[in-house]
Amino acid sequence: MKFEPPKFQIDDKSPWSASAFDLEETGNRLKNLVKSAEGPAVIALTAPWGTGKTTFLDMWSASLLNDGAKVVKFSAWEVDYTHDALVALIQELGDQLSTDKDSSEAVKKVTSTGAELLKHVAPFALKLMTSGLIDIDGIGDFTEKLVQQKLKAHEQAKQTADRFRSQLQEYAGNLESMDITYPLIIIVDELDRCRPSYAVETLEVIKHFFNVPGVVFVIGVDVEQLGEAIKGYYGLGYDGHRYLRKFFHLQVKLPEPDLQAFCQNTISKLGLTELFEGPGMRSSAENSFPVEFIVNLAGTYRLSLRDIERLVLEAGAIYAANPKFPNILSYPILWLLIQKQTNIQLFEEFAEHKLSSEQAWSVIAPFKKGLFRGEEHTEALFRATITLLLEGQSGIAELQRQARQLTEAENGPQEQIDYWSRFLEIATDFQKPRYRGDFMKTVKSTMSLLGYR
Repeated sequence: MKFEPPKFQIDDKSPWSASAFDLEETGNRLKNLVKSAEGPAVIALTAPWGTGKTTFLDMWSASLLNDGAKVVKFSAWEVDYTHDALVALIQELGDQLSTDKDSSEAVKKVTSTGAELLKHVAPFALKLMTSGLIDIDGIGDFTEKLVQQKLKAHEQAKQTADRFRSQLQEYAGNLESMDITYPLIIIVDELDRCRPSYAVETLEVIKHFFNVPGVVFVIGVDVEQLGEAIKGYYGLGYDGHRYLRKFFHLQVKLPEPDLQAFCQNTISKLGLTELFEGPGMRSSAENSFPVEFIVNLAGTYRLSLRDIERLVLEAGAIYAANPKFPNILSYPILWLLIQKQTNIQLFEEFAEHKLSSEQAWSVIAPFKKGLFRGEEHTEALFRATITLLLEGQSGIAELQRQARQLTEAENGPQEQIDYWSRFLEIATDFQKPRYRGDFMKTVKSTMSLLGYR
């Protein structure tokens, strides 16, 4: 098995072929939207963290380049440590457009005025420009001359910023004369992974220095998460989401992924195909993990793509370390892996026998529609296994008694009889000698590989 999928490779000639599911239609719609933008625009490509925004933007960028568009990619999180978003953006602009022979002079003008801008816009001046305020109260020992120098520096910074915007607009305007049908596109990714202060600074820089006709920003971000982070940064009572709305002209939502396709693709890339069952997948392993149940778990508990990848990896690691664990444990172990990440208290109560089977089922039952998708045999197997783990043979005997009573009830509805007959069959089977061991001990030792004691 592999401990991480191979590095994502994008074919420059066919960028969308790298995806586990079809994103080309969404990419083309976003292209058309960007192409139609006449003035400055800032578009948020929003989706929860870990749902594939970076992958989508990488493929989209490659497809834009195939169309001849001018694209600058800026990973905000990778330069978060610089503490200066303006420096980082101007640097990327110069580096990525410097190879553009057709407009090299225009690029030089942009970068040179950008360098001049950086000289003048010190943190003090930047604060003055972005806030629009000059606080001279309490200047104390500042002399009139020093104040005049600060005001002069502020004026020089404003003039330099105007020249920078003018040069950037001129460069963007020249693209049409080069038969380029797109504006200058600047892609900002992973802003929601940055420190809130740096994320705010990046947005402020975009608003004040790059807001010119012919330039379109597409920012990959989890708007909900970033809004909450900004709210926390400024304090209680601050509306972080309203703050973000003033920056984004439009929010575009990335479609939810096809979980079945992603799960199967991840299993294959991690070299775990033989350990997992599922449609179109060969499995020689008797005790393999059911891929269909992984898909159900991912949908029920709203797992991100990264969460799914981690679940598959941990399940594979468990099997690799315990190749002879009983096959009946595959469903509860997958469920427990989710609880270990999302509800550690429930996980520990389960592992330490602090729950009865009825208490455990009362927690699971509200999710059974998503977990089992109407597969009553799978539901019965799962519930019986949970009972066996928590209460042993006494719990199985009680489940058998309950199932027999409900299936043999006079005038009982056929739906009830069909449902509980499955429990009766499985509970009867679970009373055989091979199910009389301490299965919870096996679960604990299996889970200890991943840090549980």
